Amino acid sequence: MKYKHLIFDFDGVLVESNEIRFDGFRSLFKNYPQDQVERLVLYAKINGGLSRYEKIKYFFKQIRNEPIRDDNVQLLAKQYSELVKQKVIDAEPVKGSLEFLSNHKNNYDFAVVSGSDQEELRDVCKAREIDHFFLEILGSPASKESNIALLLSKMGWGRKSCLFIGDSINDFDAARANGIDFIGRNSNLINWGLMGNLTVVDDLSELHLYLKNGRNG
Repeated sequence: MKYKHLIFDFDGVLVESNEIRFDGFRSLFKNYPQDQVERLVLYAKINGGLSRYEKIKYFFKQIRNEPIRDDNVQLLAKQYSELVKQKVIDAEPVKGSLEFLSNHKNNYDFAVVSGSDQEELRDVCKAREIDHFFLEILGSPASKESNIALLLSKMGWGRKSCLFIGDSINDFDAARANGIDFIGRNSNLINWGLMGNLTVVDDLSELHLYLKNGRNG
């Protein structure tokens, strides 16, 4: 078995919650011009995996050309969490995700590295009763790249025995920056075909076949 440690993104990999996240920004900024909000949603889709803190800053600094204080970013991020948290708890799991975690919990070490707020992410995993599968659950405001590095260091995991499963270019870049293999999940965030010879699965019911064959991105 090539891999011993599997690191999962959360939204769009374990849970079908990407659209919930996008709609959350629409609700959060409902009193702002719609065209500006849709530019933010497009940015969020292109930059899936980037934290809400960075997306909120982008909305004000790049789209509205306005400064925003860090305390206001924190306040808006908290309001965003209140808008989406229960909906994410109630969202459908990605096909095959629960079965994979249950069937292979003794074969691999599992961890989550997500762009979602870490406190919220841990609460959601606990409410969905999946937190016990994971040795670590890491989220923002730290970046995915730094959280993967932290995870490898903390756990003492070798890079060649780790695999990151994600659904965004941000996930791919975070894996590459840390020298670990990557498999993409096709959640329709990006066109994986543009990434070259990369292993992509439609859902996690296919994941065990790629792991069994030792195929990787």
